[in-house]
Amino acid sequence: MDLSSLLPIPDLLQAKRLVAFAPHPDDNEVGAGATIARLRRQGCEVIYVIATKGDAGSDDPQMAAGELTRLRQQEQRHALQILGDGPIIFWEYPDTLLRDHEKALQQDVLKVIREYQPDFVMAPDPWLPYEAHPDHRTLGHAVATGVIMAPFARAFAQSVTPVSSPAIAFYGSAWPNTYIDVTETFDLKLAALAAHESQFGPPLGPQLMMYLTLYAEENGQKIGAKRAEPFKVLTPHHLHFNAYTWRC
Repeated sequence: MDLSSLLPIPDLLQAKRLVAFAPHPDDNEVGAGATIARLRRQGCEVIYVIATKGDAGSDDPQMAAGELTRLRQQEQRHALQILGDGPIIFWEYPDTLLRDHEKALQQDVLKVIREYQPDFVMAPDPWLPYEAHPDHRTLGHAVATGVIMAPFARAFAQSVTPVSSPAIAFYGSAWPNTYIDVTETFDLKLAALAAHESQFGPPLGPQLMMYLTLYAEENGQKIGAKRAEPFKVLTPHHLHFNAYTWRC
């Protein structure tokens, strides 16, 4: 069954206002940094939402949680400045424990969608096979749910003015349907990643940069570009009772 004519995939490059949700500082850069930089160059307003404090993101047992949180927020601000700047909302849920706060998280996601009324939101794909990080799965599900609930005034016991549902672009997806040519902005992605010094020192940092570069080149070949970032872009109608969404 070909549903593409009935439910066409929205054009991410036409986004005018994007809310990019990330489980931790650095996730938006890893999954979509070059695309975010391209959208900013085109005049798209980009709002970052960082769900956790990132306070578990260190293998140094002497690093105090509060110190790590402040450092990672500083790195995140620097990284977004490199990509084109914009507002950042830090929610400060505990790192690795988002699933223990699902009710509050869902309320917060819905509030942000209703406040900013984006035409696109972005999040990690919670249906990525073998994704072992619970924060990625939990936030991705919460954002997808927020998309379909945005028009319902009483969803999650809220009673507010409903808004139209945005489209959603999942990064880190096993079944992408959209490839964004990021040849001109990929170096900004690498620079933004380098801003997360606490996370991407050697040997991990250089390995990640090489992997992401090769991955971008592989995806670029699919659209005749030097480098591309892949996304699973969906409408709210793809996110409920649609058995064909995985192959859209």
